[in-house]
Amino acid sequence: MRKRFCFILFAMLIVFGAKAQNDTVLFSVQGGIYDNVFALRLSNTNPQNHIRYTTNGSCPTAQSPRYEGAMTLNASMFSKSNIYTINNTIPSQFYLPDDIKRGIVIRAAAFDQNDSCVSQVVSNSYFIRSLDCDLHGMPVLSIMADSLSLFDYETGNFIPGALYDPADSTHTGNYRMKGIEWERQINMEFYEPDNTGINQLCGMRTHGNASRWFQQKGMKLYAREEYGKKHFLFRFFKDSPIVKYKNFCLHPYRCSNWLQMGGTDYLSQKVAGKLNIDAMSVRQTVVFINGEYWGIYTLEESADEHYLKEHYNADLDSIAIIKYWGVPNYGDITEWRSFYSFISNADLTQPEDSAYAFAHMDVPSFIDYILLETFTANLDWPGNNVKIGQLAPGRPFRMMFYDGDGCFSRVEYQALDHALHSGGNSVVLSHFLENKEFRFQLCKRYNELSHTYFGYDFMKSLLDEYRQLVEGEAEDQYHRFHFPWSMNRWFTDMEMADEFMRRRHEYFIEEIRDYLAVGETSFRVACYPNPFEDEIHLLGWTDDVKAQEVAIYDVMGRKVFSETCTFDSGEGIILKPHLTPGVYMLRVGSHTERIVRY
Repeated sequence: MRKRFCFILFAMLIVFGAKAQNDTVLFSVQGGIYDNVFALRLSNTNPQNHIRYTTNGSCPTAQSPRYEGAMTLNASMFSKSNIYTINNTIPSQFYLPDDIKRGIVIRAAAFDQNDSCVSQVVSNSYFIRSLDCDLHGMPVLSIMADSLSLFDYETGNFIPGALYDPADSTHTGNYRMKGIEWERQINMEFYEPDNTGINQLCGMRTHGNASRWFQQKGMKLYAREEYGKKHFLFRFFKDSPIVKYKNFCLHPYRCSNWLQMGGTDYLSQKVAGKLNIDAMSVRQTVVFINGEYWGIYTLEESADEHYLKEHYNADLDSIAIIKYWGVPNYGDITEWRSFYSFISNADLTQPEDSAYAFAHMDVPSFIDYILLETFTANLDWPGNNVKIGQLAPGRPFRMMFYDGDGCFSRVEYQALDHALHSGGNSVVLSHFLENKEFRFQLCKRYNELSHTYFGYDFMKSLLDEYRQLVEGEAEDQYHRFHFPWSMNRWFTDMEMADEFMRRRHEYFIEEIRDYLAVGETSFRVACYPNPFEDEIHLLGWTDDVKAQEVAIYDVMGRKVFSETCTFDSGEGIILKPHLTPGVYMLRVGSHTERIVRY
């Protein structure tokens, strides 16, 4: 409570201090990405005042250099603080490069004749290609902060510090601390390659689990009224209509523990975004702290209550979020506890139990989520990285996908088997799989996805896009953190991801057959898409291999197509019947279905 009061008092001082401000500092050129050095001019609106500035990310004081005239933005303007040399991780994990890529950061404010600050601090960052600061076409996010707020032994949230215990090196340290008392005020700028962007004060905390102690840390940025603006008002993600964010995450390249290509979380979210689940919008960016290069990050929506509020216009007082299949994350999770207790003892072969379960879980979303986690072979699931959202009491539960670092690495991984043998983490899925209709729908959906968003063509296009985005920057990431361990490792792991995407189906379909086709005694068929254009997909569901005639009849009852197909549970068949547009009847054994060719 005392720490919370101190934070509020600090915010009040900011607000009341602003009332004494009577001046404004102006920059002749806004921050951004530039080709060549240039002269920067500062000015202020009150001629009786003067300007002081810094180049190391700290706020100007009466002891800071006084602005005397135009400043050429060349290498002499780089910060001399060299914060990259400060050990901010477990000592054995710290890597010190010979030098790093640098930008120029300038913070300026107006001071009166008594050297009292009489304006807000204005901050701008400059990334100049001719000064060896080529970002290879990537956007950039620049963080400026007083160094002590990050690196002070007692209170810095970026170092092992006073709370580090060598006997428990991965779970202790200042950087492991959570809560608003460990949030630090920063200035954040984000620039697209064309220099459109956003520049504002906000809060920053370390974020994640292991990524808190990594040298390249996970971070979460918070917009608050105390800092000046309640939200980040910018369209960070071009494939999302959302333009207002309360917070977002900076997911470090270093989190890619299994493949050192750095993009597994990014790629898995890009796939998730095509499915019927709550996926986080993502993009790649370069990060600098106080003008010093901090590597490649994934800028990512946060899987929290604000995500549900903005995407669904949900009431924050009604939202509930469950973590790890039963841990409260936000709101009142009483309904989830009741549902989990029910499903733990339910028999979903019985109509009454299955009806209750299907009413309380968004089943199509759950199916997509299970298929995504298992097909991509997420090695860090289902014991970790699970969130379940509920928009309001009485609404069905939906899965929220986040943290796909463990995906795309082990093509032979028995992910479904692991998901069903993970103790309490397996309860919900194992009971749903008791239900014949659920298994059929899951199998049908997988066959659809195997020809679309789980297909090699689509996934390879995402991998190629990622390669184009970061390949030029990956070497600077390597030199800064020695992760990847080498550029050869980066190329090797990119090829491993490609092989995974190309071959995963042949292994996963065997799991589908083993777990989803057991005990069936009837023959069923699903066809999609419907309506269709050139080809139609058929999915057969049977306890053994069956040969069946597939016949299509026109509205006059004439057979216009016939082909004998062999159906094996979980394996799809693609037909190209070359029909003219119209309505037809498809018949497979005793199954009859109306189809439309458009």
